[in-house]
Amino acid sequence: MKYSQLFVKTQKELPSQENSKNAELLIRAGFIKKEMAGVYSYLPLGYRVLRKVEEIVREEMNKADAVEILMPIMSPQENWKKTDRWDMDVLYKLETDLEKHAALCPTHEEVVTPLVQTYCQSHKDFPLCVYQIQAKFRNEPRAKSGLLRGREFLMKDAYSFHSNQEDFERYYEVQKQAYHKIYERMGLGGITHVVAASGGDFSEFSHEFQTVCETGEDTIFHVKSKDEYLNKEIAPSAAPSVSYDDKEMMAMEDKEGKGIIGVEELAEFLKIPVEKTTKTLLFETDKGELIAAAVRGGYDVNELKLKKVVGCKSLQLAAEAVVKNVTGAEIGFAGLLNLPKEVKVFMDDSMKGRINFEMGANQTDFHTINVNFGRDIEEPKEFYDFKVAQEGDLYPETGEVYKTFRAIEVGNIFPLSTKFSNAFGMKAIDENGRGQPVIMGCYGIGISRTMGAVAEVFHDEKGLKWPKAITPFHIYLAAIGRNDAVYTEAEKLVAGLEKAGVEVFYDDRRDKKVGPGQKFSDHELMGMPARIVMSERTMEEGVVEFVDRATGEMQKVKKDKVVDFVTKFLK
Repeated sequence: MKYSQLFVKTQKELPSQENSKNAELLIRAGFIKKEMAGVYSYLPLGYRVLRKVEEIVREEMNKADAVEILMPIMSPQENWKKTDRWDMDVLYKLETDLEKHAALCPTHEEVVTPLVQTYCQSHKDFPLCVYQIQAKFRNEPRAKSGLLRGREFLMKDAYSFHSNQEDFERYYEVQKQAYHKIYERMGLGGITHVVAASGGDFSEFSHEFQTVCETGEDTIFHVKSKDEYLNKEIAPSAAPSVSYDDKEMMAMEDKEGKGIIGVEELAEFLKIPVEKTTKTLLFETDKGELIAAAVRGGYDVNELKLKKVVGCKSLQLAAEAVVKNVTGAEIGFAGLLNLPKEVKVFMDDSMKGRINFEMGANQTDFHTINVNFGRDIEEPKEFYDFKVAQEGDLYPETGEVYKTFRAIEVGNIFPLSTKFSNAFGMKAIDENGRGQPVIMGCYGIGISRTMGAVAEVFHDEKGLKWPKAITPFHIYLAAIGRNDAVYTEAEKLVAGLEKAGVEVFYDDRRDKKVGPGQKFSDHELMGMPARIVMSERTMEEGVVEFVDRATGEMQKVKKDKVVDFVTKFLK
């Protein structure tokens, strides 16, 4: 491709209303154009990157015995009703005919399950895995991270079907290894880890592929002794112990404090450490129970963990009227003292070993200080872990302090069990003519999200630094000067490189306003792996200047050795 044929221009100015590095760089480099929040056009260079990511994914899926198909973007309302997912917040809905509705699919379980069911009923038809690479739509409330969190995005979604659990577990590992290979090929292998995460309604765990990145949205907890990685949402944690100067119990007292916001401000007002404050939240469960959950100040309640502790399918924060009826106070002033007996109390293990601590007084604007176990409140027979894990916490099994880091999720794999096959009445008929449950798995990779993640990870102050496997072009060839002979020789070199399979972006601009500095800065912003410079001076010397984008190292290469040199560089 010649620069003169590229209708897109690079930008010096930072794009407005973009707070992510990937969006900033990709827009400035002319790879994408923002159309609205979470929706982007892919311009010639960006589209080439997208297709290279897609092709790597396709090749590894094919090796994993997955069969490529293409399903519709729209799916009928009745399918989503069968799986109880029609009311999902992320679902875009539209009216197709009078009183008929459809969804723009954020995922395709509701389409693929009845599709495969049409053709596969015998146990002999399984195992089977199908996949597609297609646009998805998600009504994302926080579309503020460029390609990392879009409302329209390109995704590879695969779905496997099995007649027994053992075969599912076997194939789950096949997919896991395929993902490792995909990220390795893209240059992310050394910094991408398999992370245990919540399995939601489907299973105890799923697995995410998280790429280490300081600007990532997720916090990952690493257990060094076991080399295990856990997502923040499920990481078991023990709070580090806190020592207190108090030697004796002090008299319990209520303190009025109006307009206090946040635990730091409360601790300062009461002149106590944050660790002596207590957060108490009231929840209602799907069973109609009312529970109180308390954690030490500085922590938040992890509702996912709390559900498991309580043994309920769902819970939600108690309504304002319920809180006031139970405690007599507005929300924010609940405590564990003198709660009605029907309220079940759960305490996080961060509450252990405390003396003279604070909690809400169950009276608006009041806090009770110097609360003590045994004297003022009964110490529970069992403490639980339902806090949100944070830096400095310990892995309970070994007592070691977690190593934590930020990361970007670039893929995930889910056991779906029989949730969707049961919803559609899908069975595998065995040798005895009996219908057996069909076990499913789901395997997703955000193609556009991965492109954004690579941009977020591989860049410097000058611009992008693409890995060789997914760069839009291998070489940025800049012809410098006004001598026609330079451009004639440059085109000959382009032809020679392309004949050897090297992809060349040829900067053939001869405008007086476009000097060497502009061409070099455009290359650094666009981020191709290397730049070749041809000029009158290099022609006189019989060389070209070769600049490695990753290191900035420049070396002179003889003209007749350039093709061999470049092909070796790209290996």
